[in-house]
Amino acid sequence: MPVVRYDARGHGRSDASEACTWQAMGSDLRTMHETMLPGRPVVLGGTSMGSAASLYAALEAPEKVAALIIATPPTCYETRRKFVPLYEQSLQLAQGQGLKAAKKAAASKARPPIFLETDAGRASFDIGWRAKFAMGQRRYCAALRGAIDSDLPPPSAIKRLTMPVLVLAWKSDAQHPLESAELLCDLLPQAQSRVASCWADVEKFPGYMRQFLQSLP
Repeated sequence: MPVVRYDARGHGRSDASEACTWQAMGSDLRTMHETMLPGRPVVLGGTSMGSAASLYAALEAPEKVAALIIATPPTCYETRRKFVPLYEQSLQLAQGQGLKAAKKAAASKARPPIFLETDAGRASFDIGWRAKFAMGQRRYCAALRGAIDSDLPPPSAIKRLTMPVLVLAWKSDAQHPLESAELLCDLLPQAQSRVASCWADVEKFPGYMRQFLQSLP
């Protein structure tokens, strides 16, 4: 099975973009699919915004998506609206005072407890932390604007996705709450889930993904 891993728009080595909404990222994912694996059914997946982009991509052409792997889905709907003011504050700080000030403010906030249990968990969190603040001010602010303007697809649309779905989630992360994973499992007709309560459970996720992929027709 060929595996394609890529940097989303505005991230990593991809071009900078002012339109970093999850829906736009979903369209990018569909374009990449048609360019690299034309005519072949694919399994789409990602974490956080990547999981949202995968849902949007699947809605664009569900007949071309064999399955989905949705990992640590972000806040959504009413819960997400409560977080928007926090993203707006971070955006104002980064625009007005720069990334150094934004990083200092972010460092004062509590980290999800599941990352703090082990050296491996702390190292994993630090990789994402460094990458976020290595984006540069323009990309960082564009990503925040995208987060402010984004949400998961409407529940009525998600219900139409009938392919097999594996949902991976963990506890104690306010920005990727278990409630989002549970809601998706309720909406998606063929969803199954695995929930981590500790870092040792998180390390089982690759095995769950292999089992899921091997179970596909």
